[in-house]
Amino acid sequence: MKLKELQKMIKEEFEHDEPEVTIATDEPQEKPTPDPDETSLAPEGKGSLVYDDVIKKTLGVDEIPRSKNKYQFKGKGGTSFSFDVQPDDMDIWLKLWNTAPPKKGETEGATKGVGNGEISLYWLYHYSNSGIKVDEGRSGDDPDLFFNGIGVEVKAYKSHSGKKGLGRYGADKDNLALLSIIFGLNSLASIIGGGEGAKKIRTINPTNFNGTDFIPALENVIKFGNIDQLEDLAEDYPVFRMIRDNVNSVVEELDSPQNGEEAARRMAVRFLTSKLGRKPRDGGYLASVLKTGNCLFYGIDLNKMANDPNLLSNMGSSQSSMVINFIKTFPPS
Repeated sequence: MKLKELQKMIKEEFEHDEPEVTIATDEPQEKPTPDPDETSLAPEGKGSLVYDDVIKKTLGVDEIPRSKNKYQFKGKGGTSFSFDVQPDDMDIWLKLWNTAPPKKGETEGATKGVGNGEISLYWLYHYSNSGIKVDEGRSGDDPDLFFNGIGVEVKAYKSHSGKKGLGRYGADKDNLALLSIIFGLNSLASIIGGGEGAKKIRTINPTNFNGTDFIPALENVIKFGNIDQLEDLAEDYPVFRMIRDNVNSVVEELDSPQNGEEAARRMAVRFLTSKLGRKPRDGGYLASVLKTGNCLFYGIDLNKMANDPNLLSNMGSSQSSMVINFIKTFPPS
């Protein structure tokens, strides 16, 4: 296809009938990621008066009963580990499972900010012989809990296996913009095509994708950047200027990758770090808790994640929520 024909096709397709790509942002909006020196300081290990009140009210007691058991915790930077709640603790574990404090300023009801199992886990460690002081971390970008000052994000999944949601990313404007550019250029490539006999390019929804979809999409971004005379075309035609500027934005944000696979891995790491780097933070834990009492603490090691050769196969997005297979990315030792 000659360049003039290419220019005409793009102009007709995108000036008059450009498809809109919208990413849902109807989730609770999060505050921007703070700089490391601006993150809120860890609490002092005095527990949570709010959670204590919920526990007392739920159990109908004036003094919170203690567990006679001791539960493992590996500290900052530890590897993943699992355990089962002891039988003599299961009664309280279950009674507290779906409890939550009321919204601020109210005396009844429950806030959606505290999920199932969170107060159960708080009680299990703070009121046991584990030597762990637990505090709630409900302000700003804090994780759900702090265990001796170390972030622990609590998730009550139905099982530990498979890809699990990390929450919506509607507030992450930088990554939203980058995803829109990457998959938008990939859609453009599918419209232009490669001529007769060329492999058909699959369009990808920027709210539902597998990590491996980054590879062909970013290969197409790099191909756009290698178009002959792109700079000259950009000077004369706004549509080519848009292509050039967007390609340059992706290349700059991903630190000038050499190929599609390298770019895909960098994008995956950037995407996941935007969540895990805040909650629970590098060296912290994501606690997957089951109502049965089985708990799996994933030790979050961002460097290990970045070097995982199977990372792209183990992450993605589902309905605007980033997902990752924790048990494969951070396997128990």
